[in-house]
Amino acid sequence: MENQFEEEIQQEVESSKSTMTKGLIILGLTLLMLIPIPFILNLIIERQESQEKVIKEISNKWSGSQVVYGPFIQIKHNVIGKDQKGNQTISQEISYVSANENWINAEVNNTIKRRNLYDVVVYDSKLNLKSSFPSYAKILIESGIKSENVLDAKLVFAIKDSKGFNNKVIAKSGNLSYPLSFDDKINFKSGEVVVVNNEYEVELPESRSVDLNFLSRSIDPKTFDFNSVGIDVEIKGSNSLKFLPSALQTNVKLSSNWKDLKFDGYVLPSDSLVTTNNKTSAQWKVYQQNPLNGQFWKNNVDFEGYTFGVDFLQMNDHYDKTYRSTKYAILFIGLTFVAFFFIENRNNLNIHIVQYALVGFAICINFVLLLSISEYLGFDYAYFISAFATLILITLFINSFLKSWKFTIRITMILFLLYAFIYSVLQLKEHALLVGSLGLFIILAIIMYYSKNIEWNSKS
Repeated sequence: MENQFEEEIQQEVESSKSTMTKGLIILGLTLLMLIPIPFILNLIIERQESQEKVIKEISNKWSGSQVVYGPFIQIKHNVIGKDQKGNQTISQEISYVSANENWINAEVNNTIKRRNLYDVVVYDSKLNLKSSFPSYAKILIESGIKSENVLDAKLVFAIKDSKGFNNKVIAKSGNLSYPLSFDDKINFKSGEVVVVNNEYEVELPESRSVDLNFLSRSIDPKTFDFNSVGIDVEIKGSNSLKFLPSALQTNVKLSSNWKDLKFDGYVLPSDSLVTTNNKTSAQWKVYQQNPLNGQFWKNNVDFEGYTFGVDFLQMNDHYDKTYRSTKYAILFIGLTFVAFFFIENRNNLNIHIVQYALVGFAICINFVLLLSISEYLGFDYAYFISAFATLILITLFINSFLKSWKFTIRITMILFLLYAFIYSVLQLKEHALLVGSLGLFIILAIIMYYSKNIEWNSKS
């Protein structure tokens, strides 16, 4: 009787050691299965970089990110002075005048351009600009310019990428029309040339020029209505559309049929977003934040630091979602092995460590399938197809050595719920962290509950 009792204790000790050893081996195997994951993540990054190259190529050919500048009034004039020797000097300066107020209404129609496997968000936009400038008399007074020294006056308008013009740009002032044409002589420099007694020229140091595409038209200040200037223009571009708040007060209303918008830049919209008829609209009102150091100016400034507008995003594209889902690989592999381990111990089964490894490799291959299929069908279809294929493969493989559909279906259901949970998390944006952390907490609670029935230590 005593010998039988000792044999039972010895069997419990050996069983406990066997359970602990198997658990440690499975833990090591789980970590080993993570070795291919960085390679898969790098593959995703490489494919994403290829996509970015295509986006850049299409943007260069279609039109890139656009920024709308102006309109401005440019006045070229003589400045009479004297040098140190008392000789009269005549220098030519260019002064600029920004508007009292700008009203900009932008209607943006976004579409997808597809090349090979990649999609690029582009847009066509219709812009209606209305500006109110100070009177010509006030411009001369505030700029310190005498009317007899004025050489030329121009209406100036600019965008970042000239390929974006879809039509001829015509400005209207009162009853007069002013077709604008490209002007490569404008670059927002300070004074340029000094002529002394008509004998020699001296070039002054130039401030940094701005890489813009300017359009201009000479105007007659006597007939030009400075109080009412309008420009209707069609602009195409990609990725973003932004504006420079050059006036003392800038009002922008923008509507777009694209749902994933990011408002970025110097200021955010002043009014809440409104979505009607599948279009999202926003409004900006910028007061007294003119980056040009006043309404009347000569020197160049950092325009890019003051622009505001909207970026058109491709939220949760298939590369982003595939990358995020692959980072859950340890969860897929770990929970699958835990399910195997619990079922094996509670039902006195014997699953070989090689069989664990083969299931782990199947899960790793699932992410490669997901990446490759998503490039053709998009993430959602790719996720369902790769998950279904992996579940079928693992189910048939498990049943081949367990010889029990009861246990096989249990493991399959666990994997199915895990795939469904990860898919739900990937669909979320702002709430993904909350739902993911709650889900992991529940999973941990379930593991802790079922682990109580496993003999980790034998009692002497």
